[in-house]
Amino acid sequence: MERRIKYYIIGLIICFWNTISSAQQIATDSARVLLPEKIYGKNKVLKPNEYFLRQMDLWGREIEKNSKNADAWYNYYRANRNAYIKGEEGDSQKAKGISRFDRLKNIVDEMEKNVPNTFEYNFVKWANGNNDFSLFPFLEKAHQLSPNNPDVLMSLIFYYEIKGDYLQRNKNIQTYYDLGEYSPGLLNYSYNMLSGLKKNAIVFTEGDKDTEAALILQYGKAYRPDVRILNVNLVLMKEYRDHAFKELGIDTLNYEPLQNDDNFELFHKTIVEHVSKNRNNRPVYVAVNVRDVYTTSISKNLYITGLAYQYSTKTIDNIHLLKTNIEQNYAIDYLKVYFPRDISFGNVNSMNENYILPLSTLSSYYSLGGDNLKANYYKDLALKVATAADRLDLYKEYFNRNVEK
Repeated sequence: MERRIKYYIIGLIICFWNTISSAQQIATDSARVLLPEKIYGKNKVLKPNEYFLRQMDLWGREIEKNSKNADAWYNYYRANRNAYIKGEEGDSQKAKGISRFDRLKNIVDEMEKNVPNTFEYNFVKWANGNNDFSLFPFLEKAHQLSPNNPDVLMSLIFYYEIKGDYLQRNKNIQTYYDLGEYSPGLLNYSYNMLSGLKKNAIVFTEGDKDTEAALILQYGKAYRPDVRILNVNLVLMKEYRDHAFKELGIDTLNYEPLQNDDNFELFHKTIVEHVSKNRNNRPVYVAVNVRDVYTTSISKNLYITGLAYQYSTKTIDNIHLLKTNIEQNYAIDYLKVYFPRDISFGNVNSMNENYILPLSTLSSYYSLGGDNLKANYYKDLALKVATAADRLDLYKEYFNRNVEK
């Protein structure tokens, strides 16, 4: 009986302490939820939409406390820019004058009233213009006020890339690289992409992360500056396209891609083929993360060689190139164990999903050749990458496709 009472008392004590611990954890979590946090761009830190909606409210409260708080305005704008509000872009909302454009413009206008001479206002004024070159003085002012701000430096890098002022572009890339704050994983990814390309290649990219990291490596680390990056979104801009095409010996396009929907569709279908006809016979590649609208019409001429497809109208031994890249040229240890403390880790995992296709292709090759050891090695590595990226669907799709073959 005494033993039973003793165990009962011990149980009550444990339950009591568990209750206290749970209450403390709930209090801690609540406090954490209620604190506004520094907002980064999506190309730096991945967060769910609910996070940005919550941060919009929290930073809005900070502005209510002090409308002259430039940092609060800056983070409030960035939370709004990153957030998706359902139905905001619908026709019924547009009729009322409510849109994402209006929402962001209203914030910029309020910043002009409350914090007009700050770095925060000047940079947001530029950023909200989406490469409106008439707003460049605001970017220059932001740079004067905060010369080592990485967001400003990256904006300057792309501004001078578009303008073709490579001296200024490279100067800002070097400053950015010297900060030492760019994601090691994204640099590693782009290092591998660049490593697998032939000398003097032209490679199409599409996103921010792959283009930024490649430029930083090329002109901050002097790695593979012979490769010419062509971002498909920038190629839509006539100023960028004209000087880039002239440098590369590519004929000018005889239509304006954004003039109408038909031209835009034609641009999607023909831009890779058009660039492949450059007069210097530079090999042309398409990064694997470029959307299908650019590659579907030429899929028979694209050969997977790693993190990029090589465009060729002649049959090539891409498996040999793929093996050489993954087994000799690529630095892939970071896929197995990732040591750096990296706030962009979510984006690193997201970019790494692009390894699933080349790894599954290589695994299938070894499996057909009877080398099950290597086949399983690449299959397991692909599974690890897919799990980290939450893309088991892609893993199953590629490996099932190879089994069917």
